[in-house]
Amino acid sequence: MRVALAHRRLGVPPLKPRLVEKSQGYFEVEPRPSSEELAAYYRDKYFGANNGKTSYGHGYTAEELEHKLLQPAETAHVWGKGRGRLLEVGVGEGFTLDYFLQKGWETTGIDFTDDGVREFFPHLSQHLQVGDAFDLLDAAIARKDSYDLVICNNVLEHVIDPLGLLRRLRSLIAPGGLLRICVPNDGSWLQNQVVSRSMAPPEFWVAVPDHLNYFNTDSLPRVLDACGWSVVDHLGEFPIDAFLLNPDTNYLQDRSLGRNCHFARVAFEMGLWRDRSIEAVIEYRRGCAKAGLGRNQTAYARPS
Repeated sequence: MRVALAHRRLGVPPLKPRLVEKSQGYFEVEPRPSSEELAAYYRDKYFGANNGKTSYGHGYTAEELEHKLLQPAETAHVWGKGRGRLLEVGVGEGFTLDYFLQKGWETTGIDFTDDGVREFFPHLSQHLQVGDAFDLLDAAIARKDSYDLVICNNVLEHVIDPLGLLRRLRSLIAPGGLLRICVPNDGSWLQNQVVSRSMAPPEFWVAVPDHLNYFNTDSLPRVLDACGWSVVDHLGEFPIDAFLLNPDTNYLQDRSLGRNCHFARVAFEMGLWRDRSIEAVIEYRRGCAKAGLGRNQTAYARPS
């Protein structure tokens, strides 16, 4: 589980973490780092290890760049209404925030760094708040801010208090508003099959300290329900971990295979989008989630 390296980066004694199942069915890593230790780890990951250079400095193919727009296109289709106020927690490179800005939305983004947007979409800097997400959300709640659409992609698995984050987002949603929450689908039946067939070690999907919380397609809706949300749609992305069942494509046993497996995923989803429709993509992803599949899963939810 990359434990020793992770704890060396955090500057704490190497302790073997364990997964603890919570009442909603998801898993948390214990012991957990403090917020200060976690902040130091990410500072080192994004700056120290790269001699001050951003970790976003890699190139994308033309098709990968087009694929980056699939997620916001899906979100806009599920939203299905006109423009409004958008909050994105975890902006990253800024593809989603820019997509909605270009559609005429009033956009606000939150991230712990602005490196991604400065590299890809410098004009987004004026729409970005940089700092601790919990502090920034608390300030927004105190101001009584509200948003029609809240997007939180691949953030919940990283934070020390995932339920606290979801409750804060609940306090910021406007009447009739919609939440998009995306997390990895970990501890899935497909991953269990990979392990039972000796194609990967147990809990190969655990990534400490980057991921502190683990959700599958059964537990994510229960977590949302516990935080005042009602799931209105549930989608699963292409199940790239199916490649692990084939020794010729097992990218854990041969890391050099990973990039081509990724390109196959991109080609599949882009082909479905181009040759069929965004509705076809959503229907496919809906079926994946229903079957417990998808490397990433997305829940759309409204206040319950």
